[in-house]
Amino acid sequence: MTTEVCNGNINSSWKNGVVLISGAGLIGLTIAHMLEKLSIPYSIYDRDENENFRGQGWGITLHWALEDFLSLLPAELHKDIYESEVLENFHMKDTGNFMFINAGTGETVVRIPPTKRLRVRREGIRKTLLKDMNVHWGCEAESVEINQDASDVNKRVSVTFHNGKTLQGGMFIDCEGRSSLTRKLANPEHPEACTLPYKFVGSIVELTPEEYHALAAKYDPLLFQGTIPSSGTFFWFSLLSSPTHNGTSNYKCQVNISWKLADGVANLPFASVKEAFAEVSKRTTGLHESLVVLRDKLLKTGEKDYMELCLGDWPFAEWDDYNGLLLLAGDAAHAMVMYRGEAANHGIADAKLLEGLL
Repeated sequence: MTTEVCNGNINSSWKNGVVLISGAGLIGLTIAHMLEKLSIPYSIYDRDENENFRGQGWGITLHWALEDFLSLLPAELHKDIYESEVLENFHMKDTGNFMFINAGTGETVVRIPPTKRLRVRREGIRKTLLKDMNVHWGCEAESVEINQDASDVNKRVSVTFHNGKTLQGGMFIDCEGRSSLTRKLANPEHPEACTLPYKFVGSIVELTPEEYHALAAKYDPLLFQGTIPSSGTFFWFSLLSSPTHNGTSNYKCQVNISWKLADGVANLPFASVKEAFAEVSKRTTGLHESLVVLRDKLLKTGEKDYMELCLGDWPFAEWDDYNGLLLLAGDAAHAMVMYRGEAANHGIADAKLLEGLL
């Protein structure tokens, strides 16, 4: 986890000014709902042309930040949030397991004590959070200017977009993720994330009900992770959607494989999906027989369902928040690698911390 340092204060001079939020993802929308509850004016914009412009990726597991998340939202949204579960009504019988297994033997190594959790479909929860939200779509930030001394509180922050539009307000919150333009303004010496020496490939696979229920009974219905000791390869499985939601007779799931690169080896993208799958095949030769079905299905997926991620993290930085006028949240502040799925939880913690400062 990256450590970020700022002065931790919100200058009271911004009050009565509009809060500008960059990024209509999970964290930006959560902050917008929190401001709505506090009757604080805000304006939210996003670089995409509309809410369906691109896919919303894989699933999200809300666990240690779940209660904070719900507390930041209006009560009338809670029911819809739970309807975004990957497995309908599973929270009513969930044991809360987080299992780490020996993926070579299939045995459990660590079982984290049960905790309340909610695994949701990303597109479903985002659709819920977008309800009644007036988002300025097609607005990709080009520059941000801060004028702390402006007499008009709504002219202390000015954002200009590629489409020529300009928004002004009293505070700016960047939720743009790792591609954050504002990060470069707040921390010009280290504007880019550091690439980590780990390869990470994943895919969406479909399991028949028989295949899915066999894995759910042996491991967990929602997710589990582990390592193949013979190759030091990390293995991740999680449910993305049930037949009820995806319109098929199968369960759609996420399978991820990752491993550490040898010292001195550059982390360059694979030249092709074929090359990536050849490496995955080699590194999973010691996989337990109960998990081979997942590996084999991954190796048969096409480019549409395959993804290779370049994992990264921010270097330590002290950054200028302009007396609380320029704030970063979510991956813009602390990029999180996709292993236990902590990014959303940390972003929600940012929103809850902000609520306490306002």
